[in-house]
Amino acid sequence: MRRVLLLIESNTTGTGRQFARCAADLGITPVLLTADPGRYAYVAQDGLEHVLIDTSDERTVLDRVRALAEDWQIAGVTSSSEYYIATAAACARALGLPGPAPEAVRACRDKREQREILRAAGVAGPAFAAARTVAQVRAAGIRYPVVVKPCQGSGSVGVRLCADREQAEAHAARLLQAPGNERGLPVPAEILVEQYLTGSEHSVEVFCGRSVATVDKHLGPPPWFVETGHDTPSRLPADRARLLIEAAEAAVAALGLDWGAVHVELRLGPDGARIVEVNPRLAGGMIPDLLRRAYGVDLIQAQVRAAVGLPAELPGRAAGSASIRFLMAERPGVVQDAVQAKAAALAVDGVAAAELYRDAGAAVEPAEDFRGRFGHIISAAERTDGAAPAAADLGLVRLRTAVRDAVADDDGGVRTGRLSTALNPQAHAIVYGADPAADAAEELRLISEVDRAHLVMLTERGVIEAAHAARLLAQIERLRGTAFAQLRDRPMPRGVYLAYEGLLSELLGEEVGGVLHTGRSRNDLGATTVRLRAREHCLQLLDAVDALAETLLDRAVKYQDVVMPAYTHGQPAVPITFGHYLVGVAASVVRGYTDLVAAGAEIEVNPLGAGAVGGTSVPIDPARTAELLGFTGVAVNSVDAVASREFVLRLLAGVSTLGVTVTRVARDLSVWTSEESGLLQLADDLVGSSSMMPQKRNPFLLEYIQGKASASLGHYVGAVSAMASAGYTNAIAVGTEAVRQLWPGLREGVDAATLLRLVVDGATPDEQRMDQRAADGFTAATYLAERLVASGVPFRTAHHEVGRRVLAALDAGARLDADGAHGTDLAPAAVAAACAYGGGPGGGTVVHAVDLLRERMSSQRGLLAARRGRWAEAAAMLDEAARSIVGAAEPP
Repeated sequence: MRRVLLLIESNTTGTGRQFARCAADLGITPVLLTADPGRYAYVAQDGLEHVLIDTSDERTVLDRVRALAEDWQIAGVTSSSEYYIATAAACARALGLPGPAPEAVRACRDKREQREILRAAGVAGPAFAAARTVAQVRAAGIRYPVVVKPCQGSGSVGVRLCADREQAEAHAARLLQAPGNERGLPVPAEILVEQYLTGSEHSVEVFCGRSVATVDKHLGPPPWFVETGHDTPSRLPADRARLLIEAAEAAVAALGLDWGAVHVELRLGPDGARIVEVNPRLAGGMIPDLLRRAYGVDLIQAQVRAAVGLPAELPGRAAGSASIRFLMAERPGVVQDAVQAKAAALAVDGVAAAELYRDAGAAVEPAEDFRGRFGHIISAAERTDGAAPAAADLGLVRLRTAVRDAVADDDGGVRTGRLSTALNPQAHAIVYGADPAADAAEELRLISEVDRAHLVMLTERGVIEAAHAARLLAQIERLRGTAFAQLRDRPMPRGVYLAYEGLLSELLGEEVGGVLHTGRSRNDLGATTVRLRAREHCLQLLDAVDALAETLLDRAVKYQDVVMPAYTHGQPAVPITFGHYLVGVAASVVRGYTDLVAAGAEIEVNPLGAGAVGGTSVPIDPARTAELLGFTGVAVNSVDAVASREFVLRLLAGVSTLGVTVTRVARDLSVWTSEESGLLQLADDLVGSSSMMPQKRNPFLLEYIQGKASASLGHYVGAVSAMASAGYTNAIAVGTEAVRQLWPGLREGVDAATLLRLVVDGATPDEQRMDQRAADGFTAATYLAERLVASGVPFRTAHHEVGRRVLAALDAGARLDADGAHGTDLAPAAVAAACAYGGGPGGGTVVHAVDLLRERMSSQRGLLAARRGRWAEAAAMLDEAARSIVGAAEPP
């Protein structure tokens, strides 16, 4: 009698297939019980044996499993789909086989019941209320914004962040009217309204009650909660990761899930870890694949072994790291031929897998849940310094080239005869997009963030009444939730801030609204908000420069053996390799990145509290607002706090210096892509044609790179000129006119770095042409002179002799004569390989330099990651502090 593992249905993201293969590897026949085998492509592809059955009815499944047990030796019953784990557990129990407790699985899958169990056990989670009607949603009593979600479900289907009551009621009505879930299974007409938890998102993978791995999670833009990527192991400090582990293990114990794999999702804020959700199953989202690469242990195999009663091998300490990034549409689009995009992604150092789930011609839309993901990149590294996430990010950029924006039936001028594709979407957005200057809503968002911290501090210090602060905080949150819609058409004769403060006083009365500005001035407020805004712009720039550096290093390795002439004064000089050139550029870019990280440190000081210029008599606590806003310290002098904007100059100087390198590289590439030179070819989506001349392939992006990189220097000069005219105090010339140069200056730097990355990534060297130019340019002449020196000839004599030989070769139309340097190979590749000293291209120096530069980037990424983490934790701390004040003032 053959041994069989029964698999009740499957998930749709790849894990189900691996369950079946693991069983087969153990000598056990996998058999899928399913209502629709066509739902899973791998069933036909792998010839997986299956049994047709109505899996929506647990009693029917149980009866069929008992019948099968009469003919087969059933070794285990399990499922890779959360929807059928309870049914599989019930079948396993009926046959006396290993598995989780069915009642524990059912309680966990009912998110209302799960919440109640965790609350009773004292495990931290969000405030929540169950609702069966829209009226109950209205009466839930959870402060907005809230999360509205089904009581049963998976993959974030139907989970939405709602900013106000109108959004919550509309989404609730949609969920309550749904007859079933995405599989057509009936669902209870009950939903949850939950407190929105802030902080960083993570998961802990638990097996048989204990933690085996931690994962950092990335989410797409609100209002949806689509997971866009994962990194394992978590890069949190050990003490913070321990908070996650303790909370996850406590939740699993409270729910009675002491068998097999459990996936626990959490948010980590300054007040600790809180449970977002516990899933009584193995993690989806390809997380088991990441764990295998990072920890060297197969958690899927462990789950299958446990299901058939065999001991499971569990992960130990991570030996490396792994990441995944999911491909999703940023706007409506169409999948093109993916072969080139996948190949480009797989060429990134560290990328292990690149997949697309849609065929060419398929339409794609922005995602609302996991079903909107249509591809992924998996990367792995032998270290845990951020190399795997960086590789995954770059791989995703390349995979995204498989998608083009949706266009009308005519091609909008895409096909010009010479060119067959549209301009790269990122390049198109930079070249043709509108100027993304910050509007009043963005300024108000930053002002209101400072307001919240200021109100929390004033309340804690007893300067203002808690009730007044609560009303202000609640109203500010309502305005933020609507992107300050009430102010959009409001006259602002005295500026955005006073219009905003005036609206608060109108809505709440002068007695309440008028306390907001206690102990501060627009001067220190402006000095603070400009630093907050600079954070976001700096991160965008640093991310763009990081991606450029990684592309340069990746291509340097790829082209380390592609020989070309180095040029001096526009003439062929000596033979190097294209990879050697790229790593030289990367060295400058990495220095630029380092300079920008250092310049960004100056925005870490909190000027709030300096008042107009001389501080205040109000007993404020600037250290507390610094903590709530994520600053590392406070200004030591009120004059300096409101007068100083040197960070503007240092950031603009940094991006201008980097821009010089970028401009110089663009000039090189412009020459090398010309028809006359022909050393490089750019992809069709990186060039333009002509409205009149059909033969043209214009590398016009290189001109944009030069223009944008040079523009940053103009903004630096403008900022310096404005500051130099003002005294050392608060001044419009400094705080307004000089600062206004920063945003376009940094933005031009982002654009220039992004465009150069796209060009480098899409440039293909003509290896034969490069080698020919190196030979025709007599680039071996210096090497020949050095070989003559090695044979005893004085260098100057050798120099003159080789010069005569070059002239003779030109006259005869021949190659350079190596006479006198016996055995010397003057082929450009041989000469380049021989030049292994002084940082030359030979002797493996390219790879060595790449490794060294990646180490430098890694250390800088660590500094930046610490800043990001501190800012995220501060935001969560501020949310919690504001929520506490508002909550304390609300009637019970």
